[in-house]
Amino acid sequence: MYWAQVYPNEVKAIIGLDMAVPTAYKDYDINMPLVHLNAFAANIGFTRWFPSLSESDAIKYGTLTDEEKELYKVIFYRRTVTKNMVNEIKHIKENAEKVGAAGIPDVPMLLFSSNGQGTGWNEDEWNGFQKEFISKHKDGTLIKLDCSHYIHDIEFKRIADGSEKYIESLNR
Repeated sequence: MYWAQVYPNEVKAIIGLDMAVPTAYKDYDINMPLVHLNAFAANIGFTRWFPSLSESDAIKYGTLTDEEKELYKVIFYRRTVTKNMVNEIKHIKENAEKVGAAGIPDVPMLLFSSNGQGTGWNEDEWNGFQKEFISKHKDGTLIKLDCSHYIHDIEFKRIADGSEKYIESLNR
């Protein structure tokens, strides 16, 4: 959204995959000491003692081969809670405020939304953020999916088909 706000001539539309819209972060409580503890645990390799941490939706529902699943796990343990990720978390509220203050970009939007599982909010809150956001947009569509946050791992076919149709409709 920020790119569309700053460079409107470069963005024709936005297709959002379970986007955390700016209002979602308004009252969001971030436990930075816990984030730093998780980063330390990942950095020293402690998280490798918990193989279930890498069992993501990409592995459970995706189309990865066995070799790709092993590579995914290696990357996960090497690149989890990095310095850049911690920095992003640290500034997420102020960044959301900045994006929210600039308003909704004036481009068509198609949002695919999860049931809220895995987002840190309950289903009603998460769906409320999505519905409220898209209701303020003159050219927006919301498609609710009954799956957890990593919708691209679970509903990849539906998202691909819906995105293609949406893009085609924009080119007419």
